[in-house]
Amino acid sequence: MDRKSIEDLVQEKNDSYKPLANIKMDGEDKVLINNHTYELIDNHNGCFNIDDFSINYNPIFSRYSYIVGDYGYGVLRLKGFSDDGTNTPLQNQFLAIKDYLNEYANMGADYFVMHNLEVKSKPSSSFNKKRPRRNNRNNKGGFIKEKVTKTKPEIEKREHVTVTQSKGHGKRHFTIKQRND
Repeated sequence: MDRKSIEDLVQEKNDSYKPLANIKMDGEDKVLINNHTYELIDNHNGCFNIDDFSINYNPIFSRYSYIVGDYGYGVLRLKGFSDDGTNTPLQNQFLAIKDYLNEYANMGADYFVMHNLEVKSKPSSSFNKKRPRRNNRNNKGGFIKEKVTKTKPEIEKREHVTVTQSKGHGKRHFTIKQRND
């Protein structure tokens, strides 16, 4: 395959792409995504393009408070961020957007930041919290596993065993056991 046929295939795929959401502009800095209002709070060098955004947008971003888009080599990359103080990791909170742009976006790349004005907030409970135990009336106390061991007679009192101990002068002493069958 030559370069021209590859570019034709990519163009054909892009033409047949159907967006996953209904996205349209509502003024200069407002965007409606599935009838939810987003505000364009930072548009570095006027790079926001509704066509590129609608191709790359996924409905999973509706749960984030902020969507950051950056262009690298002509390709738009999107990332979601949450409000500060939520149960999300620090690298996914609003304060980390500048760090993300400095570390992961190309140097001097164009970017935009959108704020979801109608974010669907995540529940505050975490999967790491322990669930309270249910009291079961049939269960009268928990099962207690006891370790049962057979007590063996002392080495000197065992049958068919010859015991010799070392009389070494070092720190360690050892015992040699031999069976007499």
